[in-house]
Amino acid sequence: MKYRILELLQCPRCHGDLEVREAQTGPAVGLRGFPFPCRRYCGLERTSVIPPPSRCLDCGGMDIQSGTLLCGNCGDRFRIVESVPWLFEQATGSSGRLLTDTISLYSHVWSGAATSSSQGEAHVDVVEESLDEPVVWGSIGLDAGSGSGGDTAAMARRNPSVEILSVDMSEGVYETRARTASLPNVHVVRGSVLAIPLKPDICDFGYSFGVLHHTTNPLGGLREIVRTLKPGSPLSIYLYEDHADNPWKAWPLKVVSVLRRVTTRLSPRVLSLFCYGASPFVVLIFSMPARILGRFERTRSLAERMPFNFGTSLFSVQPDLMDRFGAPIEERYGREEIAAMMQASQLDVLKLVKLKRSAGWVARGEKTKG
Repeated sequence: MKYRILELLQCPRCHGDLEVREAQTGPAVGLRGFPFPCRRYCGLERTSVIPPPSRCLDCGGMDIQSGTLLCGNCGDRFRIVESVPWLFEQATGSSGRLLTDTISLYSHVWSGAATSSSQGEAHVDVVEESLDEPVVWGSIGLDAGSGSGGDTAAMARRNPSVEILSVDMSEGVYETRARTASLPNVHVVRGSVLAIPLKPDICDFGYSFGVLHHTTNPLGGLREIVRTLKPGSPLSIYLYEDHADNPWKAWPLKVVSVLRRVTTRLSPRVLSLFCYGASPFVVLIFSMPARILGRFERTRSLAERMPFNFGTSLFSVQPDLMDRFGAPIEERYGREEIAAMMQASQLDVLKLVKLKRSAGWVARGEKTKG
């Protein structure tokens, strides 16, 4: 964690300012200098007077490895664990159990993802291809629900002058940190998309892939992302579709919904083994026939409507099966529902398209001005 991020963070409970206490620091591994000085507040000196560039250069090469973030308003304390600030509150009751189970599942899913030998295409590539628009704009943006950081890393490498705020609730934040250790324009934060610990109106763009439909309050999460955007800034999101117009996917989805009553109760490790074993059968039954049919013009539309038409090898759909069978919460949407949700979140709807190679909706909106 860098001191630079302090002027961007806020307490997730009361929205107060945060300051570092009991900091243990070390050199930022792999970084030379720091091209992103503070603009309004110096977290190191705790002053609104910005130090000279030489002091900023020294600060930029420093990593806060552990310590405490203290809210100056409500007095809450949050830990900094292995250079990542933990800025979230543990919920209680039924919602708390759903949250805990979701964190457990995706912490397991993302474990070791950063060191996997096969990363494949970044989701952001699919989003940009579908929208025919770049996701990244301006000088600073948010990846909300960043998982293991594949998209964060892709956006940061391609846009070295843009700071990326990468926020996720799971232990995938440490995979993100591993992926982006040499990228000075990435800030990794462990926090909830339902209470994003960032100040309002600071981001030039927002991005969220496959996250909101796994939360207890998708509309609330969308509004939180929009809150962090400057007026007029774009937001690109991906959400599951309900397949109301496609029986080829609607009926298998109903079967999966029945099975989920059992599979969502399995431990992540057991579920992972189940999905690993099921993946070859899904690929042989759906993915391979879809790939063959997709080669011919007359059958291409049928291939696009088949479930799991994106599988490329026998075990390639295992992570998707984990998503389908393991996520404690899963919401699905039609076009009108997504448009209404965006409009209710102060977003002007610019584009709303359906993915062809996989499934789901990609939407782009712009935060209303004024």
